[in-house]
Amino acid sequence: MTPGRYFAEERRGAAIFLAAGLASLTLSLALAMRPTAYRGMIPALAFFGIVEIVVGLIVLSRTTRRAFDLEKERARVRRVIASFRIYKVAETVVLTAGLTLMMLFPRHTPLYAAGLACLLQASVLLVLDRFAERRAREYASDLESQPLRASRRPAALGRRRARNRPV
Repeated sequence: MTPGRYFAEERRGAAIFLAAGLASLTLSLALAMRPTAYRGMIPALAFFGIVEIVVGLIVLSRTTRRAFDLEKERARVRRVIASFRIYKVAETVVLTAGLTLMMLFPRHTPLYAAGLACLLQASVLLVLDRFAERRAREYASDLESQPLRASRRPAALGRRRARNRPV
């Protein structure tokens, strides 16, 4: 995967994160406008909607640069991939908390609704992060397969010296 393609796909993924966050905030506002048994979803939807919007904006702002040093880019992508482990754990905890709330409380109660929101949001985040992680791993693999290019200057000097040596 070329850096251009990787960053284009990252921008598309960031746009999807933004859309998911805006949808979540819109749903939380719609629930706040009318009396419903699912008003317990509002805090979780709003919180995770803001998180999704912030993540989308951060990724969009960081994927605009094109030129990079291969070693620095390899290190950056390794950090990105390592961070997905942390995200998976956090999202799994939220998903488990949501399922637990849904099993402990009856339907049409605020805590059941909060659990439902946690379950939905953690599921969306897990799926989106899975795509992003797969993309990052493919990019990292392609980066690792590229040889480090030594500076051309020393190689050119070395060839000249070899040509100028008496035989």
